[in-house]
This record gives sequence, C-alpha cells and structure tokens, in this order.
Amino acid sequence: MEDNNHNSDGALAVIYDSNDNFIKKTIITSYDKRLMNIEISDKLKEIKTGARLNILIIHENRASTFHGILRRLQKGVCEITLFDEQKRAGRAAKRFKLGIPAVINTMIINKKQEHFTIPLEVIIDNLSSSGAYIKSPLGGFEVGHIVQLQFSMNEQESVIYGKIVRVEKNVDSTFGCGCQLLFMDKDEE
Repeated sequence: MEDNNHNSDGALAVIYDSNDNFIKKTIITSYDKRLMNIEISDKLKEIKTGARLNILIIHENRASTFHGILRRLQKGVCEITLFDEQKRAGRAAKRFKLGIPAVINTMIINKKQEHFTIPLEVIIDNLSSSGAYIKSPLGGFEVGHIVQLQFSMNEQESVIYGKIVRVEKNVDSTFGCGCQLLFMDKDEE
C-alpha cells in the first residue's frame, strides 16, 4: 500500500483470523497511509480488540495481503493497524476461502468483449493477492479468456477481472477456473 498514486478508500477488504478462518468481507471507509491504519464501518463484535488478523485488500489496480491488529473506535467504526505487507507473488500467494456468489456479464476473448444476455452465475471459491478460483455449473471457459466478475458486498457492487490460466472439471460436475487477477485501465474495459 505504499503506492502514493492510489487511494484505498472504497477498496474491498476480506478479513480472516490469524488461522485464516474467514471473518468478514467489507469495504474500507478510510485509510491513513502515514499510520498504516484502515477503518471499516463493520463492528466486528465477535472479535476482541487486539486480535491479530490477516487481510486481503483488493484495490482498483492491485491486491495486497497484510497482517493486522484490530483496534476499536467510537460509533461502530473499527480501525485495523496494518503491517507486514506481502507483495503479490504468483501461485505462492496465500489463498483465502470465500465461497461468495458472483456473476459474469462480460468476457474478453481475443481482445474482443463479449456480453452475456443472461449473466452467468458463478462462485468465487477462493481469492489471493494474485488470483481467484471460480466454480461454474457451465463449461466453455478457455485459457486466455478474461472474465469480469461482479459481486455485491455490504450493498456495494464490486468488480474484479481475471485472466483464466487453467480450467478443470471438478468431481461435483462443476467447472473450475484458476484466474490471475488483472487490473484494467479504464480504456481497456
């Protein structure tokens, strides 16, 4: 998060305990770059002040994982102090279980955008600072396709892009896709 050109306000934060058990998906409402603190509007009542956390933050143009410590503030706002940023690192990146529904409205095939008339419903099974693994009841994905994953969190829409790097058929007859996260310039969309 040391990149001075990008703001973390409004970024997606996925919070896990120190054993990587999922706690919450939320949106960052404020970021103090000097103190390395983020604020979220969720209360996290079930977590004690001072608890160590693992946080995956997905910005508009990059993703990072951090360790953090939960601090409490007034009026239902939580503050988390961030430290030990792990840079984005290919398949070695720590994966966080999500299991959230998403839709694909658009796929980019050979630099041409294809729109679905009926959005394809998928599940974002897990997410890391470098990629996502999605499950779909339908096949038809190919390595090199770029998918636009749209999902809702805390009544806010979020969009991430992933380039498919592997496709497989799962034992439950769903199709799985490993996607490398991409950060598209506005004119590429």
